[in-house]
Order: sequence, then C-alpha cells, then structure tokens
Amino acid sequence: MIKNLKLAALSLDGKAIKEQSSNINQLILNMKNFSLSWLECVVDDVQAESKEIIKQFGITLDPSVVLGGYYSNYEDSEDVLGVTIPLINFSEGVVVPSPVLIYISKNNIISIQNEKVDKLLRLSNFADGIMKKLPQSKETGVDRQTILFSRIIDEIAERNYDTLRLIVERAQTIEIDMSSEKTTNKDITEKMTQVKRAILTFLTAIWATRTTVHSLRYGDPEMLSDEEEILSKFDIVLADLDRQIQLAEQVLEGLSTSVNVIQTNITNRLSMIILWLSVIGTAVLVPNTLATIFAIIPNPEYIYNELMLILVISTILSSVIAYFGAKRILG
Repeated sequence: MIKNLKLAALSLDGKAIKEQSSNINQLILNMKNFSLSWLECVVDDVQAESKEIIKQFGITLDPSVVLGGYYSNYEDSEDVLGVTIPLINFSEGVVVPSPVLIYISKNNIISIQNEKVDKLLRLSNFADGIMKKLPQSKETGVDRQTILFSRIIDEIAERNYDTLRLIVERAQTIEIDMSSEKTTNKDITEKMTQVKRAILTFLTAIWATRTTVHSLRYGDPEMLSDEEEILSKFDIVLADLDRQIQLAEQVLEGLSTSVNVIQTNITNRLSMIILWLSVIGTAVLVPNTLATIFAIIPNPEYIYNELMLILVISTILSSVIAYFGAKRILG
C-alpha cells in the first residue's frame, strides 16, 4: 500500500515545482510535462509493492533483481538504472538496514522506501530548492539528474552517519558503566556484545554501499553523466563512507579492548579463587592426615598437648607453603 507520494520537479521553463498526492496516476501524467522530476514513494513493503509501482512507469527492470544484492546493489539496463542503498536505523540496540530502491530513467528519478525510512529521509521536503540550483540548459539533462541522484545518495549517507553517532554514544555509555560497581560484568558483556553486533551489521551495510557508489562512479552507466566534474560528487560520498567505516572500526576495536579487560578481570578473580581453594584444601588435608596417624598411637591422651601443638603448627606451615606455591604457579 502506498502511504505517501512526493513529487519535486523542474518545469520546461525551469520553474521548481513540488507536489504531494495519493494518486500516482495523476502524478505520472504530470511528470511528462517536466524536464526533470523526482518521485518519492513511501510504501509498507518495498519488496512486495515496488513491482506494481514501476510497472506503471513502463520500467521492465525487475525490482527483485535490484534488491537482490547484499544490502546494496546496482543494475544498469542502459535506458534505466536501478540502485538499492540501505538507510540504517538503530533502535533498542539493534541495527536495521532498510532498502531505498531508486530507479533512474531519462529525466526521471523514482525512489521507493518504507515508512521507517520516510521518517529519516527528509531531503524531498526541500527538494524544490535543490531543483532551482541545478543547471538549466537543455543539454545538461543527464548532468542534472546525476547531480540530484548524487545528492539523494549523499543524504542517505548523512542519515547513516547520524545512526553511527547513536551507536558510538551507546558504546561510550557502556565504557562509563564499566567504572560503576553497581553494574555487573555480565550486564556489561551483554551490552558490549549487542553493540558489537550492531557495529558489524552497520559496517557490512556501509561496505556494500561503498561498493555500489564506487561502481556508479567508475562503471559509466548510461543514465549518469560522463562529465568528470559531475561524477566527482560521488567522490565526496565515497570519502564520507570511508570516514564512517574508519570510525566504526575504531569503536569496534575499542569495544574489543574493553572485552579483553573484562575477561582479564574475570580471569584474575578466578585465579584468586583457585589460590584460596588450594590454600584451604592444603590447610585441611595435612592436619587431617596427621590426625589419622595420631589416631593409631596408643594412649594419645598422655601427649594431647604435644599432638595439638603439632597439628596447629602443621596447619599454619602447610597453609603458608600452599599459599606461596599456588601464587607462584598462577603468576
């Protein structure tokens, strides 16, 4: 089900137009009168509903093929370019990449995303302002749609950076909790594991995005400009993605170090427990052995004080020897 439709366009005389409607057929008719248009479709399920939407535009490139990549993908069929870029959401400690399906044909860009993405992608709200700044010459039609397309991808990358910031804040909160005596190691370890899983998912999605953007930059698709100055805008997106990858990997490395610290603390505690159990066991074993031997001595009551003194001294000596011996072995 289509939840919302937003259209931003340039008329033939260069005037920026923005419309919002629930009737896709009416918008399609209007798009024929524009020199450039971007239609943003918000749906319940991108995978299930995108096929019917693009069918109305006469596009034959199957959405399942474009969505078939690992988080991100691009398919070029000369007269239409299909791209999937993930917009990443972080909620309740879980990273959820949602696909933004984008089709680019001559003078038209169609983006299809679910409602969760719509809450994050707000570029279309001021798309008319972007349209006004695009080149107005008729010879630059491909250049215009390339600039607009790169701006859409850049917006998605910026929103993903905001998501990374939330993950970093969660990681910093965990580091603060590590210094609190009220927080158990088990709780901290579980939180760290959750954040590490979130970062790994984020990194996988961003790496896939980078691969797609790199392919768009150097793959020479028909629906994108050949001008180096225009294509260089993708270099800006690639640089942003590289920064995100670098920051995420640094956070992941920091979490790994923190986990090692916790594991070291747990190991030290276990070592101390083993040490004291060894001392207690030895302290009990030696006197118990001597007491067994003393039990076979005839008339032990005559030397009771001497036997008790031997037991006490043996207990102390065995405990001391066991303590230092166990401490040396455990390091």
